[in-house]
Order: sequence, then structure tokens, then C-alpha cells
Amino acid sequence: LEIPFASVTVAMGDSDLPPAPIAGGSNSTASTCSAVEMVCDQIRQRLAKALPPGESGDGAGETVGRGSTPAGGAARRDQPLDRERAFDALGVSTIEEYGEWKPEGAPADSLQAMYKGQSRLVGGSNLKDKIAYAFGAEFVEVRVNRWTGEIRVPRLLGAFAAGRIMNPRTARSQLMGGLIWGMSSALLEATEIDERYARYVNDNLADYLVPVNADVPNVEVILVSEQDEHIDPAGIKGLGELGNVGTNAAVCNAIFHATGTRIRKLPVRLEHLLV
Repeated sequence: LEIPFASVTVAMGDSDLPPAPIAGGSNSTASTCSAVEMVCDQIRQRLAKALPPGESGDGAGETVGRGSTPAGGAARRDQPLDRERAFDALGVSTIEEYGEWKPEGAPADSLQAMYKGQSRLVGGSNLKDKIAYAFGAEFVEVRVNRWTGEIRVPRLLGAFAAGRIMNPRTARSQLMGGLIWGMSSALLEATEIDERYARYVNDNLADYLVPVNADVPNVEVILVSEQDEHIDPAGIKGLGELGNVGTNAAVCNAIFHATGTRIRKLPVRLEHLLV
């Protein structure tokens, strides 16, 4: 639609609006953007049909080029569209469209369930003859003190392919957090339970260990370009938890490479290396 992002307002928390998926399970961006893209195409078709065949212009009303707007058809996305003139031709100031999208493999009642406040998550895309998931590879540098067994992680690096990246800044931040989370699960985080009283004994941030900046000074995320036209209309794959998957295994492999000791229990403690 050639509309600047700053002009877009997202309305939430109103029961008069259509339902949307939960913000979790690596599905929100892919699901929402696919529906939004379909609605934008519907709006573009209505605007294009209002223009005479062969005419096109930019959103400000100035002609910037000519494209073939088919009679009774819709202007292609790569063609400029004179929105102002199209609205005048339609005689309206507002266009409202409704769109919905259900991923391949989702239960038949997925959309109806959303109107009841229920969610039907789908693991990956269950296409008939294809399988499509986001993919990542994690690399970890560790240093192990030969006398004390103390483990340090000076560097984390991850390379990830997740289809079309809608917001590189937030995607990179999410994946960076996932890498740190995976390192934390490998070396620090554990739920300690007093079996006598069935109580958690480290249920506060003083006793439940999580990393700080000094624990991992260098974290790098590489976003690998990927175009997947089959996964969904927007070509997006979920990456919410992708940075975490495999990172703790990479930490343990690095410890094995440094010490020759294979640890199969998390988190890795000093005593595991001093045996």
C-alpha cells in the first residue's frame, strides 16, 4: 500500500475487533502479518479497480510511472498506486476489509476457537509435500580453569534463517536473548526443591542464578537471508525460541572439547569437572 510505518496505528484490547493469536509460541508475527498482508492485497485491489485501466501514480497524487492496471483487476505490488485518486473515484474516505489466515495443518476449528479465546498452535508448517522450519546454528567459545574447573563464556555466535525478517532490530535482539538464555540453562539455571517440605529453595533472584553482562561479553547474531514462498503468505517463520535451541548443547560440546569430559546433566557444575 506504500504507507509509511509511522502512519500505521495498531488497535488492541477491544472486543469489537477480530481476534488475534497469543503472543507466544513463535507464532504471533507469522500469523498476524500473513493476515495483514492478505487484507492489504484486498484493499489494493479495491483501489486499483477504481482507477482507469493503465493509470497509476504514487500515494501523493503525482504520477511517477505507468503500470498496467488491468480493467477489473488489481495493480501489482511493484506498481505505484495513486491512493488519493482511487479514494476520490470510490467516493469514500475509509476502506474496511476483513482477512483471516489459517496455516496448513492447523485444526479446522482454529479460527472459530480464537473467537472463544482459545488457541490452536501448530508446530511448524504441515504442508502436504514439504516441511519448513526456521533453522539456526550456535557457536560457543568457553574457557575452563585447569585448576578450579571454573567455566567462562567469552563469546556466543548464532546464525539463523527464519524466512522473511519483518523487523531486523527486534529479531536480532530476540535471538541474542535466546543465545544468552541457552548459555544460562547450561551453566547457571536450576530449580532446587526441598523434598522434605516440597518447597522451592531458590525462588528469588538472589539464589536463582541468571547471567549478567559480564558473564558473556560478546554476543553476535547473523541473520541468514532466506525466501520461502510456501510457508505462509508473508514468507515468515517463527524465531521466538530459536536462539535458545541448541545453545546449551553447544556449551557442553565446547566444554568437552576443552576438557575431554562429557557432561550430560545440566547445569554443568564445578564438581562435574573435578571428579
